[in-house]
Amino acid sequence: MAIRSKRASALAMLACAWCIAAPAAASPILLDWSPQALLGAASGNAYSNVNRGQHFGEAVSFAVNTLVDGMAIYSNDYYGALGTLVDIAIWADESGRPGALLGRFGSAIDAIDGDGASSGNVRKHAQFAGFTMLADVAYWIGMAGHTVELAQTAVRDANGGDGRMAQFTGSGRYLGQTGAGDMAFRLYGTALGPQQHVTIPLPGTLPLFALAGVGLAAARWRRSA
Repeated sequence: MAIRSKRASALAMLACAWCIAAPAAASPILLDWSPQALLGAASGNAYSNVNRGQHFGEAVSFAVNTLVDGMAIYSNDYYGALGTLVDIAIWADESGRPGALLGRFGSAIDAIDGDGASSGNVRKHAQFAGFTMLADVAYWIGMAGHTVELAQTAVRDANGGDGRMAQFTGSGRYLGQTGAGDMAFRLYGTALGPQQHVTIPLPGTLPLFALAGVGLAAARWRRSA
């Protein structure tokens, strides 16, 4: 009886440890700009996308206060494996262009699959601490490899798109908007509703990865072979 009791306790402890270690379920999709949803043609699946070099962002807004706590981008499956560290950056909008950096969240890829993907790209998903976007306020958001190339798919002739995405250097300098196509991505989270009290976290309170050193002095495009 004592042996059975010890075995049961050990199994219970293992089960509890597994529950703690298991990743949390992803939040529902808030915004779907995947290649399949955009109904356009992928103009590239391996545009250079790493925090120490060229990376990208897109403008988003919601009709109600919304907590965004997950993001996925689409790119060539050669770049970025499960566990690859990523940075999710959020900027304020300044007259239709990215303005002040509101926060940079450190995370890691927790899922890679073909959900919403088209030929030559895959979905790369990461969860993060969360950021509240206020109703009818424009923000810019992007996800790049922390130090490892993550790559990025762009979609031309997208349904509802403008054919552009914001482009940044490794030092975070905004270079303008490229004409390569719209950034293929998804956002995940929860619509909070206009009556709930929300606050925007200060950048100093966010879990940050140290920013990589100054990268490319000018934009560079790179496609996979």
